[in-house]
Amino acid sequence: MSSNPTQHTGWGNINPSTGSNTITGNPGLYHSAQIVATATTSSGTGYSAFLIGASADSATTKIFTAGGATIAGAEFGPDILYEIGVDKVQSTGGNVYIFKSK
Repeated sequence: MSSNPTQHTGWGNINPSTGSNTITGNPGLYHSAQIVATATTSSGTGYSAFLIGASADSATTKIFTAGGATIAGAEFGPDILYEIGVDKVQSTGGNVYIFKSK
């Protein structure tokens, strides 16, 4: 049997010439983000999560879901990531952050 029974030069993504672990591709769950600023409306089609920023958790901020529901920003706590498909976001009083997943 050879001294390298797997017949490859490294394990996983370890670079055999440097010995460092290299990450290929995007390591996170989300690959894109958009900020919906105060007093704006933005299309969120294709976004799969959102986060209500400080002061955006008001009844006048609206999250329009991919399924057709409309939910007031006051229903969500600030600084928590919600994995709900987004169609459109109407922000008042603060920023709303929307994210696309892989």
